[in-house]
Amino acid sequence: FVCSMADLFGYWVPTSWIVEVLDACQKAPQHRYLFLTKNPKRYIELDHLALLPRQDNFWYGSTVTKGEDQAAWMRDVGCHWFLSIEPLHGPVDLTAGTGPMPEWVIIGAETGNRKEKIAPEYEWIRQIVSDCKTFDIPVFMKDSLEPFWAGSLITELPWEV
Repeated sequence: FVCSMADLFGYWVPTSWIVEVLDACQKAPQHRYLFLTKNPKRYIELDHLALLPRQDNFWYGSTVTKGEDQAAWMRDVGCHWFLSIEPLHGPVDLTAGTGPMPEWVIIGAETGNRKEKIAPEYEWIRQIVSDCKTFDIPVFMKDSLEPFWAGSLITELPWEV
């Protein structure tokens, strides 16, 4: 998970820094690289500049928290991509929009002690899981969903372990 506590693709990060990180990743092809951003437009910008690697071991994720975020989904770039719906703050319709579906969906609840913390509704989670099952998309539920999900958490991966 590259820059797990940062956003490498944030608008404030110079393109040259991003390219240096991607180049370093390409020099170690034995690893699988997961990138996650709240700014998926940057992926598309880099792809238009022919700077976004499309190797099988590169996975590009976009953070989504509720349905209004759907316009930010990265559907235009022909590479492995996933959604991280965390923290889940509202219903998300995976069938909205056009283009290819994500190849993996991660779902999680808000953590921490924030006073206005939003607890996900069971129906929001159930609908995402149902859409994923319909389109054969692996689902990975974070431990934070345990209080909101009936039964065992689903922890599927889009690749063989």
